[in-house]
Amino acid sequence: MEKSGQIQLFLTVVSILGQPPSYTKKILITSKVTADFFVTLIESISYALHARTTDLSRIILGDMQGINRKLKHSAPCKRATVLWGFTLLMVATAAFADVVASQQDQVWVPGWRDGPLMQTPRSGAAVVEVDGVIHLIGGVDGKNFLRSSEFIRVSAGGGLSEWSQGSALNTPRGFFSAVRHKNFVYAVGGGQGRYGKTLLDSIERAEIQPDGRLGAWTIERFKLNTKRRCTKVAVIGNHLYAFGGFSGILLDSVERAEIQPDGSLGEWAVLTDSMNMARYIHGVSKTYNRIYMIGGHDKVRGVGITGVEWSQEDEEGWLVPWQPSEPLQTGRYGLATIQHGDYLYALGGLDGAAYLDSIEKAQINPDGSLSSWRNTTPLASRREGMSVAVVNGTLYIMGGTNLTGYKRSIEYASFNAQGDIGYWTTAAEAAVKKHELDKKAAQREILPNEAVVIAHLKAALYSYVEVQRSDGMSAWLAGPTADIPIGTRIQFPNGVVMRNFYSKELKRNFPVLMFVGELRILKQPESKQIIYRKQE
Repeated sequence: MEKSGQIQLFLTVVSILGQPPSYTKKILITSKVTADFFVTLIESISYALHARTTDLSRIILGDMQGINRKLKHSAPCKRATVLWGFTLLMVATAAFADVVASQQDQVWVPGWRDGPLMQTPRSGAAVVEVDGVIHLIGGVDGKNFLRSSEFIRVSAGGGLSEWSQGSALNTPRGFFSAVRHKNFVYAVGGGQGRYGKTLLDSIERAEIQPDGRLGAWTIERFKLNTKRRCTKVAVIGNHLYAFGGFSGILLDSVERAEIQPDGSLGEWAVLTDSMNMARYIHGVSKTYNRIYMIGGHDKVRGVGITGVEWSQEDEEGWLVPWQPSEPLQTGRYGLATIQHGDYLYALGGLDGAAYLDSIEKAQINPDGSLSSWRNTTPLASRREGMSVAVVNGTLYIMGGTNLTGYKRSIEYASFNAQGDIGYWTTAAEAAVKKHELDKKAAQREILPNEAVVIAHLKAALYSYVEVQRSDGMSAWLAGPTADIPIGTRIQFPNGVVMRNFYSKELKRNFPVLMFVGELRILKQPESKQIIYRKQE
């Protein structure tokens, strides 16, 4: 049979199968279906679906001929019903063979695909996924704290719609968290105003609509006992919990409110048992009935925390004492955390000296403890304050900020059997992506700044160096601890600028200090370079 005829027959059969069984039965009876017809049908399905199992028709030929003989003297209704079902089975078999064969031709790429840009750049926004709809709520756009929200729909295959405007909050808020419970979404705490210094204790609630949108936000009657910026929230059992944050000091406290049958919240109560350490700009991940606190900011030392701890509700509905678990490889704050399968992931953030693009993963053991953290595929760019969601096995990274500004981007990838991040594609596309990644790695080796060290104050965590450019301009840097003699010429990347930074180690205030992740000492041109790089 010619290929064009095979395709036409396939399309005809698909149109038949799309009709009600009674109509399909009539077509099959009046067409005097025979085994020859089905052999041709199966061959056409194999071609149209690109099935690599070329002997598909031969495999079932004997069975089909036997079925046809048995049905020859059967009632027309029975004959039509069996043949209709058998045809559906063959379509599914051919499609499955195609999927298996096509995957064998795919190449795993440890990287990310790009999605449609968000309507507004956002960092410190809350994210909630509702039945395949991802909502980004509030945050900061680089100038203002936001009331607005936007949402994007995820198809069954992982594809994305364009972003649409969602319901606006009653008050602008950023550096807060949101969570879904049953038919409602709750937005808790946060900050607003200049540098987020106005701390919030209010909670807003929105009802989920049938199409996945959020209804109007209403302000809850009961407020948090403590105003909390950068608090993290989770629902465990029938309670909404708020963990840590900043209220003028870094918090190790936990408070919770009971969720009422109508979705409203009862009064908030501070729990007697605190976490093992204060947590601020940290990550939280709920896995089954356990809750994990990951990383955060050490205000005293100005670095990220590596510590991880977990708890769960006991039979009476109270959190058991917090248990320390395997620490991160790299201390980080402003990170994002997610859970997928048996793994927890810690993504990006700041280590105190530099924005991070590294991602760590740890396997969850049956007793709640974690395996050692290890690195997996890095982010597409260094950033902190981004929002993350996992929908149907696909990981989405949205917004955030770094030295280049506030982001509108969304990147997505899936997971392989080992829990690593990336996607399957053709060998040709994989080669193009590898070239892009190699080019990006080469560009990262080029440092934009060069100067001479004119002062060096060495501390336990950082080397504080004053450098002078060739035009006479000078500045203070804080980088990885190293022995750097005065008069040494160094190169360094752009970094995070802190104003009026007080070093408790040195007991000294720096009006302006730039934290950098690398100090590269230059020697004579014929000599090798010595690199001091912050571990990630």
